[in-house]
Amino acid sequence: MGRIIVIGLGPGSPGDLTLAAWRALQNGQPLYFRTGRHPLARCLSRQGVAIRTFDRLYSQAGCFEQVYRSIARRLISAAGRGKTIYYAVPGHPLVGEATVERLCRLAPRSGIKLKIIPGVSFVEPALTDLKLDLLDGVTVLDALALDGLKEPHRQHLLLAQVYSRAVASRVKLKLMELYPPLFPVTVIQKAGRPGRRIRRLPLYALDRQRYNHYTTLYLPPAKGYSLGDLAGVMALLRSRSGCPWDRQQTHTSLRQYLVEEAYEVIAAIDQKDDTALMEELGDLLLQVVFHSQIAREEERFDLYRVIDTVTAKLIRRHPHVFEKESAATNSQVINRWEQIKQIEKGEEGFCRLAVQDGLPALLRAYKVQKRAAELGFDWPRVEGAVEKLKEELAELEDAYRAGFPGKIEEEFGDLLFAAVNVSRFLKVNPELALGKALQKFFQRFQYILAQAEKGERPVACYSLEQLDRWWEEAKRKGNNAKKQESW
Repeated sequence: MGRIIVIGLGPGSPGDLTLAAWRALQNGQPLYFRTGRHPLARCLSRQGVAIRTFDRLYSQAGCFEQVYRSIARRLISAAGRGKTIYYAVPGHPLVGEATVERLCRLAPRSGIKLKIIPGVSFVEPALTDLKLDLLDGVTVLDALALDGLKEPHRQHLLLAQVYSRAVASRVKLKLMELYPPLFPVTVIQKAGRPGRRIRRLPLYALDRQRYNHYTTLYLPPAKGYSLGDLAGVMALLRSRSGCPWDRQQTHTSLRQYLVEEAYEVIAAIDQKDDTALMEELGDLLLQVVFHSQIAREEERFDLYRVIDTVTAKLIRRHPHVFEKESAATNSQVINRWEQIKQIEKGEEGFCRLAVQDGLPALLRAYKVQKRAAELGFDWPRVEGAVEKLKEELAELEDAYRAGFPGKIEEEFGDLLFAAVNVSRFLKVNPELALGKALQKFFQRFQYILAQAEKGERPVACYSLEQLDRWWEEAKRKGNNAKKQESW
């Protein structure tokens, strides 16, 4: 059975080699180096040690992935003849070494034993230069694979493999999605080696430096709070040493606040007030965290399962983004979403309205009618819906003249339901439309109250004609303001 002994060379100085690594380099043959550019390759060559390198592959292959695949395959082939071969790599073999990662997968399948002789990685010299304790929380990432970085990092962050200005430019663009342009970045070159250089610069200037294969970037922990911090605060508030009010809340008692916060978000959107929108979205998020903490205490689920569930749902229901399906129009996207949703809920092939309880009646009526229309129960044109609205109004008038309270309530409900149907044909959300009408009434009536206050008399002391004149004035002022906004 063949063997591959992988040797960690450390950052470059012979003094950083472990004794086991030094002995393997002195006595191990055949000895392969991933690259002859490592200082120890030249050192051993001067001592007469025969070394084979894979440097030629870097100029022949189209990308690094091809180089790493080719190296791993050649090493497996060489050891497959029952031989023991030695393979030396910079740093520690299990820290950012793609060829060793492949060998760890391929060697067992090929019946080859793999032995790792550890070495000093780039991390230890970088920590020494930065005077950082690893236990204070340090994350090490590959600068060529930063897609997993989704938010400003709350720990010390080291980025490896920033070997060129082009890579630094890509890293800068990614980091500037998460950090401000002036965020400090430390560039460490040749850590642990003679000629070491350390520079601190703002993030926006990251691609204005020269780089080589011995470059590491350091970012200090980002300030501010994370989603995990918010969950921790809520857990504390719910604990015995927390807040009595927060401890008493249940899913049921919080229902009203969830609805209120959602509508306050809508109000901030309508007002085009970014500061208010940011605050209200935070309050709405707090409700999600609050309910998740209650469920966690009852050992049913927690916030992170909520996040996992909704993320998985988004991926499943967007096969045109995450898989090979195509959807060119909004209607195709919506139809595919509904198909997947029905399959997930076991409703495929069944005609069901499937509209959730708990929605405000006006919004639920809108969704019920929309779903019924999708199933084929609908007026062919808006005129039919309008005639039905007129019919319901006439029936309400008849009920009122007859003086039957129960009948009046029923016919009034039918009138509202018919009005919702008209709104759907006109592509108007009735819940939002009613909210805007309410806001408009509130603004106009506030004008009436302000005019009455100027006259130093209660509103009830003025005639209806005077109140109506003020109403029309408020209406004109509102219309003029809308015209100026459109200009």
